[in-house]
Amino acid sequence: MSVKDYHDILVEIADIDIEVSSIADSRRLLAELNEKEEALIQLKKSVIVDMRSIESDHLKKKRMIMDKYQQQNSGIIGVFRGSNKSRRIKALKRQDTDNQGEIESYSEIKCMIDDLMGQLDNIKGSMNDFIKEKLG
Repeated sequence: MSVKDYHDILVEIADIDIEVSSIADSRRLLAELNEKEEALIQLKKSVIVDMRSIESDHLKKKRMIMDKYQQQNSGIIGVFRGSNKSRRIKALKRQDTDNQGEIESYSEIKCMIDDLMGQLDNIKGSMNDFIKEKLG
């Protein structure tokens, strides 16, 4: 799933009306919060799987770069094209930079999920306190 898809899902999950006026409202809200929390848990698992997939692809691409620039150029061609070592280093740096940016995007999503889960826990605690207060 793309980072934009995760953002869209998080915006949808974060849209919560937390105003309650009765015990029934608070119980309804608690049930809704539990559903959203479960969705966040599944979403976090999906982000972790995507991050592992990105890392795996990165390692495969690095191996392909290493294989591509493994042989030494000799003679005139090597002078004009540059050494395989320098081209390999440039390609590996470019691959590392691309991978790092992608992983950081998914890490931010993961942090947003953790933050939202903490907020849901706080709201659930407030709802439980509200119910206890109303019940006496």
